[in-house]
Amino acid sequence: MKKSIVYIFYSIIAIAIVIIGFVLIKQSFINSKLQQCPNEWIDNQMPSVGPKKLERQYFILNGERREIDEFDMEWIQKNCNLKKQKVF
Repeated sequence: MKKSIVYIFYSIIAIAIVIIGFVLIKQSFINSKLQQCPNEWIDNQMPSVGPKKLERQYFILNGERREIDEFDMEWIQKNCNLKKQKVF
């Protein structure tokens, strides 16, 4: 009886450690994305030929193209006043 209680106790602790680990990993991934307002949001509508190499939407930050997946989009939507600029 005592052994089974000890095993249950250790199992609960192990599960808690695993869950906390996943939460911390997810949080560090989210925090690794840029939380900075870009200067522009470009939606490239130009027709293209051949294989798709670059994403059609991207940001301009300090005069340089930056890919959308580099940014924390949830943060940008809450904190930045950006409108998508379509380029033809």
